[in-house]
Amino acid sequence: MAGNKVYIICGPTASGKSSVALDLAMNNNGVIINADSQQVYRELPILTACPSSDDYGRVEHKLYQFYDGFRRMDASLWVEYAVKEIREAQERGKIPFVVGGTGFYIKALTEGLSVIPSIPYNIRDQVRKEGIRAKNVELFEILKKYDKDLCERISPSDRQRILRGIEVFRATGVPLSAWQRNKKIKPMPDVEFDLKVIDFEMPVLEKRIALRCDAMINAGVVDEVKKLYSLDYPERSAIFKVIGVETIKKYIDGLISMDEMKREIILLTRQYAKRQRTFFRTQLNRE
Repeated sequence: MAGNKVYIICGPTASGKSSVALDLAMNNNGVIINADSQQVYRELPILTACPSSDDYGRVEHKLYQFYDGFRRMDASLWVEYAVKEIREAQERGKIPFVVGGTGFYIKALTEGLSVIPSIPYNIRDQVRKEGIRAKNVELFEILKKYDKDLCERISPSDRQRILRGIEVFRATGVPLSAWQRNKKIKPMPDVEFDLKVIDFEMPVLEKRIALRCDAMINAGVVDEVKKLYSLDYPERSAIFKVIGVETIKKYIDGLISMDEMKREIILLTRQYAKRQRTFFRTQLNRE
């Protein structure tokens, strides 16, 4: 491993990609750079399966647990952070290993993002206020009036992307889907990316997900979520969208049993893993 390469190890949740990356980084003077949209947040290391303290001690880890959960991370901002960490690692003679399961982050880093004008604060703030008051289905109907093409590509429950589509149209008068068809600008055109997808068939992943769920419970994930709610973050904070938070809160409030909590977390995680596998198969350029 040498030259101007950046190695990307990605795959669905519970696929073991972090262990693969750790071994590679330990044996090749590497730095691990997180590409998981949930592991960036500092408040839920157990629930988001962040590396252990031992792992942090073995190899440098960047972009884990560094971002406050009341703020929203997105692909363009993550790319800025990732490029900075990759460049710094290379300047020190280290090999960057980008590791994670958020396919859109990886796609943005390797293929670039379309240039979209910045959204004025007053428009963004107004759209966010509408989002607090309205249901997803109502917001989706608003977006349909602005951008039918985008609505065909996203889920009616994908609140974040729905709000993004609304604010872009209101700010520019041009649908987000039209901006996305513009030529993308690669953030690191001088770098060669070596991409490896770690994957298993779903029956195997399902077993691994169930084992991980048990391990999280034994490690104290319920207390971790209790502590999160004691921080009194705004209701729409990004951290509350992490898979399992709402389910564990229902258990804390006595609305479901421990077994019901486990089954729901496993189901939600399995559904997420299926979406990840589809993205990695269909959306990433592996040339």
